[in-house]
Formats: sequence, C-alpha cells, structure tokens
Amino acid sequence: MRDEGTPADPGVAFIWDFDGTLADTRLRNYRIVRRLLADATGGALDRFPALQTPEHYERVQRRYVNWRDLYVREFGLSEEETDKLGARWSEYQMAEPTPAMVFDGLPEVFRGLRAAVHGVVSQNARSQIIRTLEAAGLAGRFGAVIGYDSVHLERQKPAADGFLACLAVLSPDPPSRIACVGDHETDVRCARNAERALRGRGVATEVVSIAVCFVPGDDPMAWTERPDHVAHTPADILRIARELRLDG
Repeated sequence: MRDEGTPADPGVAFIWDFDGTLADTRLRNYRIVRRLLADATGGALDRFPALQTPEHYERVQRRYVNWRDLYVREFGLSEEETDKLGARWSEYQMAEPTPAMVFDGLPEVFRGLRAAVHGVVSQNARSQIIRTLEAAGLAGRFGAVIGYDSVHLERQKPAADGFLACLAVLSPDPPSRIACVGDHETDVRCARNAERALRGRGVATEVVSIAVCFVPGDDPMAWTERPDHVAHTPADILRIARELRLDG
C-alpha cells in the first residue's frame, strides 16, 4: 500500500487508530449500530438509552473497553449474540452511505512523517478503513491495515494481538521506537500491552502513546491509564513527533 519510492525508516513506526483518530466516524458508526441492533432485536431500540442521539452514543461508548464490552454490558447481548453481530459489521459498513471524512490537517502530518513506517490497528472493518484512506489519497502511506476482522473477536484491543500483527507486516524486525496514536484509553492500554509483549520476547522497543482529542470528548489526562502525550490538533502530532525525534 505504501507509495513507491517513499523513503522509510523501519526503526520508527506509527501505529494509528482509525475512528476518531484518522477519520470522524461518529455519525456513520451510530447509524450502523442502530441498524445492526434493529435487525437483531426486531427494531426495538427504545430500550437502549445509548442510542438516543449520536452525541449520547459517543459518550456512552467511551465508557467501555471495546465494542464487545459495549454490546454485552450496555445492550445486554450474550457473548454468542455479540459474536454474530460482530461478524456482520463489515457487511453493514460497506452498505452504509454516510461518509467518514479524514480529519483536516492529517495529509500534512503524513508528509512530515514520511520517513517513518505507518500502520492502522482499529476495531473498524479493514475494508472500510482502506476505502476511507483511498478516498483521502492516504492509503499509500500505510504499510499495514489491521481491522477488527483481522483479529480474533475475543482478542480485540486492548489486547496486543492486532498491534503485533501490524508490526509483523510493517517490518521483519520490530522498530526500536513506536508511536501509538489513538483517541481512547483502550489505545493507551493496547500500546502498553504491546510494549510488555515485545519486551517479553527480548525486544527492547519503546512504545510512546499519543492521545488525540480532535472532537469534543473526555480529557485523556483524566484516564486511569494516562497517555504519554496529548494532541489537540493534527499539527500537535507532528510537533510531538519532532520533539521526540520520531520524524526522521
């Protein structure tokens, strides 16, 4: 997927979340979840307070570790029902017409970070991630895209499986420095779990977590698992990368 001829330093990698980090998917995901649960429950959505408005859904889903946790604890679904709905997420994603736009300013960030290798680890569908990146002209910047459907349903973030799978595609040897960029506490936990897993293999890789808050939400510094850095705008990511000498 990477642009031909683009210089890259496999010693530095950026692992990006997708929803709320690369693209504003709030309205799109809200509509998909409503359709998914409507079909699963026969249309009885009134019993789910979290689905009242897109804004309310955004606040509620941030309370949970991942989408499986949300479906079981907030929507009262069984593990088996959750697995069945998860298996259909890609289908609903590809059928949903609501656009998901890449955040303004990110193309400039990727030009500034062109010396690093980049990958995506997300709980969205891989096909939708690639489609969004292609529409924004950014697909060539990424050497690997790992969606929820690339990882076992029970091993979603914050488990490190997707993160490690992404690294395996990006480079035969783990980079010495990695920046994990995401908008949820789960991304920070995933970064720390990945660093522990790598060190358990004898790999002395440093993983730096950068929390983004491009849209209104909670304060990353109030999370139980605090990030190493916070970016309020895409330009902040480039600034942090330069301060840490992650820009090559």
